[in-house]
Amino acid sequence: MRQRDDLVFPMSEYERRLTALRERMATRGLDAVITTIPENICYLSGFESPGHYYFNALIIPIEGEPVAVPRQLEVSGYEELTWLENIRFYTDTEDAIQKLYKTLVEADLHYKRLGYEKNSWFFTAAQQDRLFAYCPPATFVDCSGLVEAGRLIKSDLEIDLMRQAARATEAGMQAGVDAVAAGVTENDIAAEIHYAMIKAGSEWPSIQPFVASGYRGAIGHATWAGRTLEDGDCVMLELAGCLKRYHAPLMRSGFVGEPDPVVKTAEKIVHEAFEATVAAIKPGVSAGEVDAVARGIIAASQFGGTQASRTAYSVGIGLPPDWGEGQILSIQPNEPHLLEANMTFHLLPWVQLPGIGGISFSETIRVTETGCELLTSFNRSVFVK
Repeated sequence: MRQRDDLVFPMSEYERRLTALRERMATRGLDAVITTIPENICYLSGFESPGHYYFNALIIPIEGEPVAVPRQLEVSGYEELTWLENIRFYTDTEDAIQKLYKTLVEADLHYKRLGYEKNSWFFTAAQQDRLFAYCPPATFVDCSGLVEAGRLIKSDLEIDLMRQAARATEAGMQAGVDAVAAGVTENDIAAEIHYAMIKAGSEWPSIQPFVASGYRGAIGHATWAGRTLEDGDCVMLELAGCLKRYHAPLMRSGFVGEPDPVVKTAEKIVHEAFEATVAAIKPGVSAGEVDAVARGIIAASQFGGTQASRTAYSVGIGLPPDWGEGQILSIQPNEPHLLEANMTFHLLPWVQLPGIGGISFSETIRVTETGCELLTSFNRSVFVK
């Protein structure tokens, strides 16, 4: 390891992460792990880039120095952002998987028991098949989730970054709410959110803000499309400030002019679901139990709204196409995973009202030793402009 004092975290934090991963590797009998998930690479080394649409791998042997196998263009980023000493790049005219194989040979790992991430979005089935063909003596073991097990519970240093990201989120949300008015466009609102969030210290988020008005507010993941706001429109805003890849999402709903009376009923139910869910969150409770609290309150209501998604998802390091860690853990029906202190989630009990829009008051939260802490803080009510 190159000893450095200018990285996102002190060297002791990276050493802790690496040691913990190797302990988990030992329990699986792995001689090395090949991670190709951008967030995992970032977690272990500090490397980040929007260029992960090109193949990128980090090889972590049970002993010895890790080795990165990136595209040549990304080498400068590895040198700037990481503690890694060994980088074996491939050019745009070379075969990335062949380069990975040659690097395994160089490290005397090509015939050993190797973990790889079968569920990686950036290591395709075709690439996996080619690697297996290059290394017939090796035993390949799917180790999906092995690195993520370390990411799930945040260190105090990670929590501090999320607190800072939350301040940028709040600034962006305030700017978005302030910009809402009849006659402005969704693009106008998005522009104000971006400016305020970045001005407040946010770096580039993994997903751009969701800004949807009118009937589009009930469309999942709809974002700005130039529509002009009119009296009576619902406005859905969801955004996340980002610092050193750590995100803190927030969602709010509002209306241009007084909303339909059913909105008040929906607002009351969503508030009730949110408060009950926050009260239920604590170490030792299963994610499924927490989900049942929110979902039960919403399902028992009679106003016609539905919750069509999970109640919360893990959040922390994010690179496109997602700011969340829901693939690691989501608070959803029948999920048996027990909550632990310093897990962090985007908590979003919400309802979709067909023909009207969506109603939500989400927050980024931390599981504490005894309960739940809100990392974001913003007025939890339907705003009316």
